[in-house]
Amino acid sequence: MKPRQHKRKKYLDPATVQLVRQVVLGIGVFAAIATLIALVWYGTRIDSFTITTISASGGVTIDAEVVKQATEKELGGAYLRLIPKRFAYFYPEEKVLAAVNQVERIKNVKVTRVSGTEVKVTYDEYIPDTLWCSLKEEDQCLFFDENGYAFADAPDLRGESVVRYYTLERDIELKAQPFLPADYEATKEFTKLLSDIGWFVTKIEINTTRDAFYTLARGGELRTSLTEAAAKPFDNLVTILQSEEFAHIAPGNFQYIDLRFGSRVFVNEELPQLETASTTATTTETEAEGGE
Repeated sequence: MKPRQHKRKKYLDPATVQLVRQVVLGIGVFAAIATLIALVWYGTRIDSFTITTISASGGVTIDAEVVKQATEKELGGAYLRLIPKRFAYFYPEEKVLAAVNQVERIKNVKVTRVSGTEVKVTYDEYIPDTLWCSLKEEDQCLFFDENGYAFADAPDLRGESVVRYYTLERDIELKAQPFLPADYEATKEFTKLLSDIGWFVTKIEINTTRDAFYTLARGGELRTSLTEAAAKPFDNLVTILQSEEFAHIAPGNFQYIDLRFGSRVFVNEELPQLETASTTATTTETEAEGGE
């Protein structure tokens, strides 16, 4: 009887085993990543999650198509060349807001995802109220809105139909608000009170100490301080005009009326004279008591 022969077991080299394991693991990871990329690729391109409609509304003169185009531009392309920016849940809302806010005269922009396929952009429009003009180049002006915010360049407007503001210690600056909103409102209130009595303002100069100088359409200047309500200097002016001594006062026949000192009103009736070789301008000042 032949003795039983034992078969030798063959063992793989440990380094080979480790290599095989790494290859299998690598293939598995690659397959998982490829599967994930495929899922993301196709999942973010599902029609029901792709923004295809952009609606825009608001303002008076702003073309909605301009707003849509600004939005469309930000929705172009993809993140990492994988996820389209039109994917409803990852669309670049902040960049759309920033782009639309660059449209001239636009404000209060809101971007809302209405559904998986539609984004709605709503906005308001800055409405020109007055002008802020440069003292260096008077034909260079910006539009003020109703709060005294400089929102856009103004064309070269002729005539005196729009009140012009000037800042004595600074030049004009786009997207700036040189006055306190309350001060700007006070100048408009004083201008309105003057127009009610037929005195029309064409120019307002304001300095850093909050003194306001109003130039009238027919000539003459009124001086007030914005530290007090507009009604107070106006009441003092009316009191002066109702007095017998100054009943003749009207735009064009005085140089200035200073209303910055409460009930003490200073009237200068000496009209400025053009300087010549033999004469110079002189002024005299009259003091009058205004109303309390």
